[in-house]
Amino acid sequence: MSRNAPPVILQRSLIDGDWVELDPTGRTLHDPNTGDFRQERLETPAEHVERALAAAHALDISFELERVPLRERVALMLAVAEELDRRQEEIALQDSINMGAPLSTTRIIAGALGDRVRAAAADVLELGEAEEIGEADRPVRILRKPLGTALIIAPWNAPTFTVSGKLAAAVLAGCPVILKPSENAPSGCQLLSEIIQAEVQRRGLPRATFQLVHGSSRIGALLTGDPRIAALVFTGGTSAGRIVASAAAASLAVVQMELGSNNPVIVREDADVQQAAASIVDGMTRLNGQWCEAPGKILVHHSVHDELVVALREQLQRLTVGDALHPDTAVGPMMSEAHRDGLRREIERLVSLGGTVWSTERMPALDGWFLAPSIVTGVDPEAATEELFGPVVTVHAVADDHEALRHANSAGGGLDAIVFGRDHEAALELAGQIRAGEVRVNGTFMSDLADHSRQSFWGTSGIGGHGPQYGVRFFTGDRVVGVDRTDLPL
Repeated sequence: MSRNAPPVILQRSLIDGDWVELDPTGRTLHDPNTGDFRQERLETPAEHVERALAAAHALDISFELERVPLRERVALMLAVAEELDRRQEEIALQDSINMGAPLSTTRIIAGALGDRVRAAAADVLELGEAEEIGEADRPVRILRKPLGTALIIAPWNAPTFTVSGKLAAAVLAGCPVILKPSENAPSGCQLLSEIIQAEVQRRGLPRATFQLVHGSSRIGALLTGDPRIAALVFTGGTSAGRIVASAAAASLAVVQMELGSNNPVIVREDADVQQAAASIVDGMTRLNGQWCEAPGKILVHHSVHDELVVALREQLQRLTVGDALHPDTAVGPMMSEAHRDGLRREIERLVSLGGTVWSTERMPALDGWFLAPSIVTGVDPEAATEELFGPVVTVHAVADDHEALRHANSAGGGLDAIVFGRDHEAALELAGQIRAGEVRVNGTFMSDLADHSRQSFWGTSGIGGHGPQYGVRFFTGDRVVGVDRTDLPL
């Protein structure tokens, strides 16, 4: 096990206010830095999954949580935010050891958890619970009511960051919430859940306000296909997303899904090639490339193609690949052996199609799930449609912006895109023609481009998007109530 590896967090489910022991699955989780055994994969027994669904539904139809004053729900979440601030290092360590991301990165992410929860609290206060649209002698109101039981399914990459704001928004809206973490990265969500439950219990709120269920896709199927789920948030791969969406469609649950995307990058003829190369390598290696908005397919004007490849190779050689817990590490291991091996197979496929691989040579002497950050050149862009989800990009020469745009809008994208060019107006004009929910010019950062960003998910990259309408608003429905008119013919 890695030197100074964080302690193993006890996995347990929270069912109707009770902590419940889990069943072994016969599968294991390992330290991705060394390959050493870390803990067993555990799963919530099916009967407890049913208990969780029944408890959430009973709370929903009782209106007990809905009747908890908004100020009390806000106070709950603000207390959770304060505790997240205090325990951010603990969560950062667990997220790092679960997914292999450098601790320096997971610390930044964990440091934002409290603010994500506070943002949801500010969101619900701004939205309010009702709007008066009638007249003094004839009240008519639009009430914002919780949709019902909310299911949130977490991914294995940045799990606590991904779900913290959604959990807060759902509880603030008045929805009973069930969280199912990824079986590959349960620890950060376990800590988050314990923080929420401690505050729920301390304040005497309904026992089923928040519940936690662990397990594989088998347990996920028990949840997503249940008609008692009214709102569903899923973050994960496209193939799993299709299965989840199909299950949720049976009960017409409201769905928000962020799925995969092979995000295109267009490097125009007038781009600052050195800046573009540095930014692309930063983006492709952030979270070890295991994030859904990372650069994927680089479409570069033929006149600067060779210069960009050289610059990318130079940037790759500067990277420090190593133990995710080491302070100098820029790129850690892949989340699992299976994920690493799948990436290796995809690289081999690209090579079989004529690709050439250029990789960093500075690899650690460790037995974990490491993959050398790489670029692949010489492949037809039509063959590079799959999201790689690792520190690898493909690079393709194109004749002009028109050809770049055609490939950028081919199958497999829709979430993010990037354009590099010195002429900002020309770059923005091109960016506006890419079919993706967010298109950045001259950057590959994770943060939103601006406050109140309204990114949507295009094509197969998901359903819904980011922004205020997918916060507290997502978990509420409008209900118009009022005194009817008597002066109309119909």
